[in-house]
Amino acid sequence: MDNKGYRKFLIKFVASALVFALLVGTFMFVVDPLQMYRKSTLYTPLYSSQERYQNAGLARSYDYDTIVLGSSMTQNFVPSYVESVLGGKVMKLSIEGSTAMEQHAVGNVALNTGQVKQVLWGLDYFAMRQDVDAESENMPMYMYDNNPFNDYEYLFNISNLKQAWTALTTPEDQSKAFRNLDTLRNWDKSAKYSKEGVLQTWEKARTKEIGYGKNEFSLDNVKAVFNKYVLSLVQEHPDTEFTFYYPPYTILRQQVWAETNPVRAENQYAMKKYMFEQFSKYPNVKVYDFQEDTSITYDLSQYKDLSHHSQAINERILQDIVDNKNRVTAENVDKFNEELQSQLDHLAVDMESGAFSLFVYVDGEEAKFSVPAQVREGKILVPIKELSAALGIEFGFDGSSVVKLRKGDVVATLTKGSSEMTIQTGEDTANTKTVDLGYAMQNLSGSMMVTIEPIADLFAKSFTMTEPQEYVKEIKIETGSAQ
Repeated sequence: MDNKGYRKFLIKFVASALVFALLVGTFMFVVDPLQMYRKSTLYTPLYSSQERYQNAGLARSYDYDTIVLGSSMTQNFVPSYVESVLGGKVMKLSIEGSTAMEQHAVGNVALNTGQVKQVLWGLDYFAMRQDVDAESENMPMYMYDNNPFNDYEYLFNISNLKQAWTALTTPEDQSKAFRNLDTLRNWDKSAKYSKEGVLQTWEKARTKEIGYGKNEFSLDNVKAVFNKYVLSLVQEHPDTEFTFYYPPYTILRQQVWAETNPVRAENQYAMKKYMFEQFSKYPNVKVYDFQEDTSITYDLSQYKDLSHHSQAINERILQDIVDNKNRVTAENVDKFNEELQSQLDHLAVDMESGAFSLFVYVDGEEAKFSVPAQVREGKILVPIKELSAALGIEFGFDGSSVVKLRKGDVVATLTKGSSEMTIQTGEDTANTKTVDLGYAMQNLSGSMMVTIEPIADLFAKSFTMTEPQEYVKEIKIETGSAQ
């Protein structure tokens, strides 16, 4: 082929490519599968399950006056139900696993339409664990800016092209979950809520998450992220009412963080107070904290894992907000953190019935344990070394499996993995008996645990357990020692 023929071929190829690109671009602009330019009227919308892509169009092209922001903790809000409780016309713009920067991006687009009167924002500490200047690896930021020159990334995206074709060719009676904004990305009906599943996850997480806290972001960085991506929207939109709430994870989720990632736990406490202090400067903001509400966080049957709760809890949160329950004020901001810390200090876990608070008093003084008490086969287990100290018992451990307890002339010998305790009184080895502990002494998550009642019965004068109230039990031990 000579140069003249080559040039003709090249011109035809380029012209054909341009015509093809024009056809594709025109097709995409007209169909507009994610409704970036307009709400669909040519066909019944088929929404994408990819929230980071779909939410840009929902925020730009729809009519609403209320938005829901947040992570997967807010996905089970049903817009029509929110409307019935809060009023207004609601658009849910939740994004699973989203950072504060990503929530800011979609919130900013919605707020800049000028139609938003109120915002319901589930604010996770998790969302602010990012570099303050980081860019999203998953968010298509070209869909959230006002630059028309980068729209080619939307118009010529193969995934969007497939979405357009699917939207046009899928019968209206199919894919109903992706045609209804009430059900879009709502996982309530597909989730398996199970107390047993949560308890099993908790046991595994206490080991699995040990290394998670090694690279925790500094508190100053988390504050900077909050200021840049959350507080800025409040400052820029003084006529919009913002309702923030801290989502209620299970008490077991909080316990694992406190045990395996204490920096994160302390940062979370500090941030809740810091965020309220900043929010309190603005009359258009209310803050609610549900993380200490035992009627939610101890009801493990309403969770599918350590964090994610049912739609029923989302509905409960809405109603409590309307009733002004769990609202954070200058007078109670510290009490919320103190209550959560107290719950963790007294946490006990029954592997059959769930979590509760256990208060142990020895001669009127409270005994505290560094790890949660556990209930196994109806028996309450606590760390044997700390129980011994509270009862004034001399404690000895061979570093492997044998524990010896001594008080006065009574010596008790316990062996790891055995449910029997051998008791010798005085020097006479014939004066020995064996007591059933009810459950084998064993190492649970790093602490040697033993049933509390047989030890107290042996070394104390009395042991009583009060009639348990909801999620609360008390044990009172009297040793008879001088006060």
